[in-house]
Amino acid sequence: MQIFAQLPHSTLEITTGTIAGLPDERLRHLATYWVTRHSADSVPARSAIDPLDFPALLPNIMLIERVMENGSDRYRFRLAGTDIARYTGRELTGCFLDDVVPADYHEYVRQMNRVALTRRRPVYSSSLYHDKGDFVNAITYRLIMPLVSGSARPAEPDLLFVCQFWQRRAEPGAWNGDWRSVMPEIRVIEDA
Repeated sequence: MQIFAQLPHSTLEITTGTIAGLPDERLRHLATYWVTRHSADSVPARSAIDPLDFPALLPNIMLIERVMENGSDRYRFRLAGTDIARYTGRELTGCFLDDVVPADYHEYVRQMNRVALTRRRPVYSSSLYHDKGDFVNAITYRLIMPLVSGSARPAEPDLLFVCQFWQRRAEPGAWNGDWRSVMPEIRVIEDA
């Protein structure tokens, strides 16, 4: 049986949450890690993040930079782990977001990125994952944490440190809800 669903739209409500409310222990650990590296007036610098501190998560890590072009923001994958490539079916490193995802989904992901950068807080998001833009076969969830690329402080965040997981319909995992009722979610982590 095939189940088709509409792609998420970027008109959803942005809510708030806490680190303790994150549904995956690995994301709670990473959010706490981010908190220990930021100060009250600024987000962490890229240099404050050491991949050796979370080796088991490296296959699910992305580093995404915001690139301003003609007054508009684009997002380029500077690094994408091996699980990211496995689930998306391609190597994303060096690619722009708008070149690799369907237009409607691009708007949703771009909104998540903007929220993390402008609020200067981690953002949790979950949504159905659409292979080739229409067939739903997984749920995906991620934690998006803003960073600054340089060491000059305070600086505006221009990088996103992302950890993303997928759970396919046939695979056991932490998520066990009703696939037909999944709605896209964007949640700002306020206690970070």
